[in-house]
Amino acid sequence: MLSAPVMLDLWERAEDLRPVERALALAAAGGTPPEVAELEALPLGRRDARILRLRRQVVGETLEAIAACPACAELVEFEVDAGALLARDGNATSPAPLEKQGFVVGWRPPDSRDVAAASGAADAAAAERVLLERCVAFADAPEGELEGPELPSEVREVLTEAMAAADPLAEVLVDLACPACETGFVADLDLAGFVWEEVRERAQRLLREVHLLALAYGWTEPEVLGLSERRRAEYLRLAREGVA
Repeated sequence: MLSAPVMLDLWERAEDLRPVERALALAAAGGTPPEVAELEALPLGRRDARILRLRRQVVGETLEAIAACPACAELVEFEVDAGALLARDGNATSPAPLEKQGFVVGWRPPDSRDVAAASGAADAAAAERVLLERCVAFADAPEGELEGPELPSEVREVLTEAMAAADPLAEVLVDLACPACETGFVADLDLAGFVWEEVRERAQRLLREVHLLALAYGWTEPEVLGLSERRRAEYLRLAREGVA
């Protein structure tokens, strides 16, 4: 389990970071921290597997999320099992040169550096171009060599499928049905963003607990955070009830 002081330190460090940098901070906290360059070079799904393991320590096994129905805007609640997601990571395939319609493409799955580079693109098409430029090592066509963005749409589609198979946690898609209008749709669960919101919520709760117990007993932050969760909860109950 992450201790209360470590939780607050993580929140304070990551609060003002950009999403990719924040995801890396969460991933570093989700296991023995590797070198920064090594963490940045992890495929996105491998990075997020570390984040998911952190989430299991902090919260538990079940992720309870909400998605808006695209047809009627109804909020649809759904659950995802962390263990089932991590099992997907175990089914990842190894990247291998792709052959399609006479094209031979060498590639690798996107990592955090690639996403950071693509995040500044003007639109989705420009972002895809950045990712293809960075993740395609070579592309041999019947008429000669090509750059990644120059590949025909049919080859890019197969390449996208191969990348998803090589890094299954890079994109978590959940099939849902709206209970209000019965529309079926797919929710894209951003694991790093989801876990960060939970870390932020718990950090802010800890700060409120420190504030209340400091007012009630004159304790310092280290003294409050040094209490076990059970003791801290009991002192909070007594303070709120005004027990003398």
